[in-house]
Amino acid sequence: MIDTKQKIIKEIEKSKKEQIEFLQKLVQTKSVNPNMDDPTKSSPYDPIELEVAELIFDKLKKIGLSPKFESVSSSRPNVVCEFGKGKKTLVFNGHMDTVPPAQGYDFNPFLGFIKKGKLFGAGALDMKSALCCYIYMAKALLKFEKELKGRICLQFVIDEEPMAASHFGTRYLLEKGYTGNAAIVGEPGTRKITIGNKGGYRFKVEVMGDAIHTGSREWEQKKAGLSAILEMKRVINALQDFKFPVKKHSVFPGRKNVLTFPTLIKGGKSINMVPDSCVAFGDSRILPGIKREYMEKGIKRILDKLGVKYKLTTIVYVPAVFTKPTELIVQTLKNNTKKILKKEPITEGSGPWSDMWMFIERGIPAVNFGCDGEGMHDKNEYVEIKSVIDVTKIYALTALDFLK
Repeated sequence: MIDTKQKIIKEIEKSKKEQIEFLQKLVQTKSVNPNMDDPTKSSPYDPIELEVAELIFDKLKKIGLSPKFESVSSSRPNVVCEFGKGKKTLVFNGHMDTVPPAQGYDFNPFLGFIKKGKLFGAGALDMKSALCCYIYMAKALLKFEKELKGRICLQFVIDEEPMAASHFGTRYLLEKGYTGNAAIVGEPGTRKITIGNKGGYRFKVEVMGDAIHTGSREWEQKKAGLSAILEMKRVINALQDFKFPVKKHSVFPGRKNVLTFPTLIKGGKSINMVPDSCVAFGDSRILPGIKREYMEKGIKRILDKLGVKYKLTTIVYVPAVFTKPTELIVQTLKNNTKKILKKEPITEGSGPWSDMWMFIERGIPAVNFGCDGEGMHDKNEYVEIKSVIDVTKIYALTALDFLK
């Protein structure tokens, strides 16, 4: 086994130049998800990730694999690729879409240029680097396929960025039967193995007012008209006092429940009209034990006391989940990270959630672990080239050990 591992590492080293060139192509190929402000607008027919999916599909075929498109529509496909034989399956999952580049980039965010050991560009870190690692991990392992005592399932999915709860990406593949005994989701960072994520409750509050012309006598004398924006101000102030039970959890040390409102607000139709509608969005990050019902009832209880005419709509609820730190996938990944990086990662949960929760909710132990860099969801995003190669090695050795 030790000899095989050394050979796998050498194979990955041999493909280093090719791997980084392919990562450049991934970054240069746009897959910006435009639905960050309103995830409900996502459509399976909008070809957001199509060019990236085709690029990955062709590369997988070129290295000797048999990828498939699996999706609601051919316009927006997920890419799935399986190899190896055996009862046990390890899933490597990652999203192809990126957030829109932040303002203030010092360069074209789709250049994918390299400087001082860093590859720059939108999506370079989050998470086209991990997708590239999956492909070149597979390329190396193919030469030692007989050593694999199980199967590897590569999943390149769509529509993760707006809320990591899409029905068209990871969830669609799981419902189609592409599951496993454990999963690695390549969200960035080697400092820790993320073994859980806080849950979330995202919601919309629409407040209704009474429209009237701002030049009318009735408005001037306060006999008619009601500003929905001023009514929303009352809602905003009231929700700052939303109370959570005091909860602690060992997987989320030092973390707490939090409600942020508003994160986005829209109101009014004309400069000379009293607004009759105002819509605001909120985001809650919740620890295990806080459910959707608690959030809905708590918000309604506060707003009902105000006497405001409102409508509450739940956008998405994601449960807080975690994988036990003693799980085989966690320990195997930790051991191989220590072997390659000469340091031991910590294991704990995170505040943001990813598609990882969909695996854990189905009883599949899952973790987040990916490449190092900076600028995720910010300007001047980059990934460290050395980390890309190191993480490829860690993935490969982890797969070999997990499936033995």
